[in-house]
Amino acid sequence: MLAYEADRHPTQHYQARTAERALRSDVEDFLMTWGTETRAAGATHITLVRRDLPIDLQNSEEAVRAEGWIIVAGDDGSLVTCYRRTDAWRFVRRKSQMRPRRRSRRAA
Repeated sequence: MLAYEADRHPTQHYQARTAERALRSDVEDFLMTWGTETRAAGATHITLVRRDLPIDLQNSEEAVRAEGWIIVAGDDGSLVTCYRRTDAWRFVRRKSQMRPRRRSRRAA
């Protein structure tokens, strides 16, 4: 279990960005539960990869709302920032210097 899973220590910057970019708390919870982690640019990026979801969640309303969001978590367990891109998974994968070691949050 990573530190941000247990306590989700958001930074002031993260709180400002979630308010500014209108990241809903239910979308944040869904990403923290079902998102896929990728290490890139010195931080962990959490985004949704629909094919990694259970079949009954792949076309759910929650998955549709969470798609495209990226949450960036620091090594110390803090939530650093969040942003939205239409190609979120491809962007994070490209951002990583090598092929990412994907780890689904519910695979364990």
